[in-house]
Formats: sequence, C-alpha cells, structure tokens
Amino acid sequence: MRAAEAARNTARLIEDTVVRVKDGSSLVARTSEKFTGVAASAAKVGELVGEIAAASTEQAQGITQVNAAVGEMDKVTQQNAAGAEESASASEQLNAQSEQLKSMVGDLMRVVEGHRPAEGPRESVARRRPVPKAPARGDHRAKAKAPSHPASAAKLIPLDDTDLGEF
Repeated sequence: MRAAEAARNTARLIEDTVVRVKDGSSLVARTSEKFTGVAASAAKVGELVGEIAAASTEQAQGITQVNAAVGEMDKVTQQNAAGAEESASASEQLNAQSEQLKSMVGDLMRVVEGHRPAEGPRESVARRRPVPKAPARGDHRAKAKAPSHPASAAKLIPLDDTDLGEF
C-alpha cells in the first residue's frame, strides 16, 4: 500500500507538473507575443523620432536660409539708403551748380550786350577770371581785335526763355 500510495502521489505530482509546464509554456508564448508587440512599438517610436529629427533639421536649414535672406535684404536696404543719400547730395550739388551757371550766363549776356555784370553777394565772373596779359613786344602771336560795334546777346547766344527755365 505504501507503494501504491507513493505511486499515486508521484502520478499526481507528474500531472501537476505537466499542467504547470503547459501553463508556463502558454505564459511564455503570451509574453513572447507581448514583447514582439513592444518591440514593434519601439521600432515605430524610433521611426517617428527619426522623422521628427529630420523635420527639425529641415526647419533649422529653412530658418538659416530665411536669416540669410533677411541679412541680404538688410544689406540691400542699407545700400539703397546710401544710394538715396548720395543721390540727394548730388541733386543738391547739381541744383547749386545750375543756379551758378544761370547767374554766369546772365552775366555773360550782360557783358556781350555791353553792360556791366550784376554785382551781388557773389563774385562776378569778371573778378573770378584773371584778365589775360598783353603780349610782350617781341611776341608775334595774333592779337584778337575787338569788334567795332557790340553785337547783341541774342545774336551771339540764341536762347529763349524755355532754355533757362529749367534752371
């Protein structure tokens, strides 16, 4: 009897062990499936992180390009401002020169007509220009002869009011 009882205990132990092994195998299979799912999810997360990194790199490059473009625009704006200042200065100089030229033409016309140039706050043309010296005695160059009668300014300088109106 003891042997029979021991055999029964052994059979029960074997049956319990077989059930536990089956349950363990089932648990290992389910765990393996879950780990496979976790590994797939981790791979998907890795791919998404890679895509995010690539997008961030592209954004950084885009921002760099925008910064470069803004820098170029700033440079061009500064060049345009400098050009505008130079143009304004040149315009002021041209305006002053045109006023001076207008005055000189008026003086010249009065001189040609036989009148004295107008005196004012500026020097007259005659005072600014040195008078040429008479040639020395032995100088054989031809002398300019003064006209016997003064010619009118209109004949010598054919201008009308529209020619000087722009000044």
